[in-house]
This record gives sequence, structure tokens and C-alpha cells, in this order.
Amino acid sequence: MIMALSALKTFLQNKCPGLFALLADYRDQMAPRYAEPELALVPQLAEPGEASLDVGANTGMYSYWLLRSSAHVTAFEPNPKLADLLRRRFRRRIGKGHITVQAAAVSRQAGETELHIQEGFEALAAVSAEAQGNAAARTGTIVKVPMVTLDSFQDRTVGFIKIDVEGHEVAAVEGGLALIARDHPTLLIEAEERHHAGSLEALRGHLEPLGYRGFYLHDGGLRPVEGFDTARLQNRSALNEAGTHRLPGQVYINNFIFIARPALIQRLGLTAQAPVT
Repeated sequence: MIMALSALKTFLQNKCPGLFALLADYRDQMAPRYAEPELALVPQLAEPGEASLDVGANTGMYSYWLLRSSAHVTAFEPNPKLADLLRRRFRRRIGKGHITVQAAAVSRQAGETELHIQEGFEALAAVSAEAQGNAAARTGTIVKVPMVTLDSFQDRTVGFIKIDVEGHEVAAVEGGLALIARDHPTLLIEAEERHHAGSLEALRGHLEPLGYRGFYLHDGGLRPVEGFDTARLQNRSALNEAGTHRLPGQVYINNFIFIARPALIQRLGLTAQAPVT
């Protein structure tokens, strides 16, 4: 069933982008309930008067929500087909200056890289370093794409950054440490041991010296990242065979929220001891 839905999604993306855009709006309205519970926190985490960056925008699920809570959204998507889809989907908002789409990968340095795209699993496209250990990625299409850094983003004050780049999250953060130190945006980062061993600890090593505290959403509350049990909460058996979806009734947590702004910490009522529900 999931494979069939994935194939239908790919068909609509490639052949009927207008229809896909309409269906995507409906899908994304429902997403906090069935796909990404962290989406429900976006209105609290994003800053209405500041910019948000959607790194690894894919088909625009987070961009859709960030447009409601940000002064401007920049969506970074290296897959050329998905970047074109984003431009079609958000063409009216682009015309009004609300969102910009950059067809580029985000990394620790600017330049060019290879993007490995497995047919039918465009959401799992990975830059070359991450694809080397992924046999499925090596059998797909390889395209050359530009690479940019977050530190090159100088136009606006940034209040929120979401990063979902299939194992390249540490490199993306390393290329944005000056921006992060400057603006202290709230960060929502996907990090998985199966994609990049030690990534969560590496992120903490970069961010905690800048005044950040890490949290994850579990059982309806934000809990300190210090208590995250990788073996229990990122058990591969909780996912389907392709590794693209969580199985019914299973727990698999791969999103982490890093906050440095005292006002937001206070507004959310976060303490080291008690989770926020």
C-alpha cells in the first residue's frame, strides 16, 4: 500500500504538478496529525517578523507551515525536479515575495556536488558523501547540483531553520555557524544514527557552546536531549522495509529542536527537569 502511494505521488509530481500542488496543500494541513507532529510546534517556534529557512524542502510540507508564521521563507532543495515543483506549487507566494526557492544543496562549503536520486524515493536523495554507503542510492540517477552555505544568507534576520538532508545535517550546520551565532535561530534538525553515526552528539558539540539547549518531542512533551535513548527511540525495526515510514504503533524519533533564545525558552515553559506538554 505504501509503495503504491509513493508511486502515485511520484507520478503526480512528474506528470500533474498542478494537481499535486492542490493535493499537497490538503496533505500538509493534516500532516501534524499523521506524519510530523513537530509541525504543530512551528507557530510557536518560528518568529513572525523574521525569516525562516527550509533546508531540504522536498515538496514543501514545512514551507507550507512556515509561510504562515514567518516574514519570509527560503526553501533549499537540491533535487532539480522537486525544486521546480516547489516553484510551481508556491508560484503565487513567490510572486508576492513571500518565499524564495534555491535549487541547491546546503553544506559546509560552497561549490558543486553529486546528488544521488533513487527513482520513486526522491525524498531520500543524498549528496555523494552520504550515498557511498547506500546501495539503493548508487543505483539511481546522479546529477550535479550547486552547493551553498547557510552563512551566505545575509539578507534577513533568521528566526527559524529546519534541516532535513538525509545524513548531511552536521555539514549543513557547520556551514552556518556564523549565522547561527549571529541570530540564534531556533533549529529543527532531523538526525539519525543510521544515516550518520554520532550526528546528534556532533550537533550538540557545535550548538551547546553557542548557548543552545536540545529537545525532542515524545509522548506529547518536549524532553531534554540529554535523556535521548538512541537504541530505543531510533530502532530500525520500527520502520518499514524501505526505511521511509514508521510502522503503526511504533515509536521512532528523528527530529530534534535546539533553542537558544531565552524568551522562547520562557514562553514554552521549558526546564531541565520537566517536559512541556
